[in-house]
Amino acid sequence: MHEQRRTSTSDDLTRDFSYVEPERHTALWQILRDISETIVLTLLMFLVIRLVVQDFQVDGTSMVPTFQNSQFVLIDKLSYHFVAPHRGDVIVFMPPTTSKDPYIKRIIGIPGDQVSVASDGIVRVNGVALTEPYVNDLDNPYGPESVTVGPNEYFVLGDNRGASSDSRDWGLVQRNAIIGKAVLVYWPLSSFHLLPDESSVFARVPVAPVTSALPVMPPTEPGALAILVFLPLLAAAVRYPR
Repeated sequence: MHEQRRTSTSDDLTRDFSYVEPERHTALWQILRDISETIVLTLLMFLVIRLVVQDFQVDGTSMVPTFQNSQFVLIDKLSYHFVAPHRGDVIVFMPPTTSKDPYIKRIIGIPGDQVSVASDGIVRVNGVALTEPYVNDLDNPYGPESVTVGPNEYFVLGDNRGASSDSRDWGLVQRNAIIGKAVLVYWPLSSFHLLPDESSVFARVPVAPVTSALPVMPPTEPGALAILVFLPLLAAAVRYPR
């Protein structure tokens, strides 16, 4: 009887402390797995970067002296999902024309603003004349104009006023046509610099009587934001599987 109990106890201890050696993978399998993880993580990083920033090449002289022809600019595509565009921001957008290429211009009027451009090129926003240090000239080939900016609309001008096709020519820019905000010039390297904040130009402009409530996102953008949340989780699952 005692012998049976000792045998049973011995068997229990053997089961409790038994060691099962994990399955060993071949060196080739491990190399293939590492390569696959690297490729997947690289693709995920690329997708995240493309959702957040975008490069843009300046075509033409409409934004001289802020940008020169053929310079490359980095565009922030994320910020406007959380804050509305401001006066003085330089934006890249799809114009309300037949052009299939995006334009780059500076926001002068936001929703609710009354913007006027005199024949001598002086710009007034809500009755306040602007002193604009970033302009190349004040030529106005389109003649005097006055417009009230509607909800989710923006009045934009090129900094090279005499050689710019802008809101004086084809009207206002819709919020959902804006791709993002220009933040820096990165090429050529000799021209590398962050864009200055020009909001002080509009410091004396009174608040517009009517403003757009919240930033408006294009229909596909909520999905893009969901991807931004999902991709890091997927990357972690790939890198650290159970």
